[in-house]
Amino acid sequence: MKTLKSTIVMWAVVLVSGAVAQAQQDQPYFHAGWKMLGAQAFQGQQHAQDRAQQLYYYNQIPKTSPKSKNDAKDITAGIKKDLAAANRALESLRAEVAKDKEIEAARNKVVVALIESITKHNANAHEACGAAEEACMKHEGESPAVADCCSDMYDELEAAKEDTTKLLKLLKIEKLERPTKAAPATK
Repeated sequence: MKTLKSTIVMWAVVLVSGAVAQAQQDQPYFHAGWKMLGAQAFQGQQHAQDRAQQLYYYNQIPKTSPKSKNDAKDITAGIKKDLAAANRALESLRAEVAKDKEIEAARNKVVVALIESITKHNANAHEACGAAEEACMKHEGESPAVADCCSDMYDELEAAKEDTTKLLKLLKIEKLERPTKAAPATK
């Protein structure tokens, strides 16, 4: 009798822990797609911010050194591409969150507000990028206009990254884990 009771208790514990583990996997913030979209948004902003720094230092090259205006075009094109990728990831994340019925309406409103804020910061950075590109094409050597635009871009992207971090925390999306090697196949 004692063995039967302990066996029943053991199976109950196994079933309950299995149900809890399955429930956690079903929760929306454990979806790998959400993690990937969050990482893409953050990565696009980080790359754009790094390129803004590159453009700033490109502008610091003295007039006496040869430099190509195509370099500035390449850097600004990269910034615009990174911002577009970040915005696409955010829109996909917004659509995924809107489809999920387990997220309460209050949290969904906060998510939408954060995504709109991030998109606004990205748009401001995009405008500053266009202004910096125009300034680079007009002037040779150091230009205060390029420096100002790069500084504005950097600040907008920093604010966007802060909001993205808040968004990822709210959705309980962790940073992507380090890739692990696959287990060797057994024969």
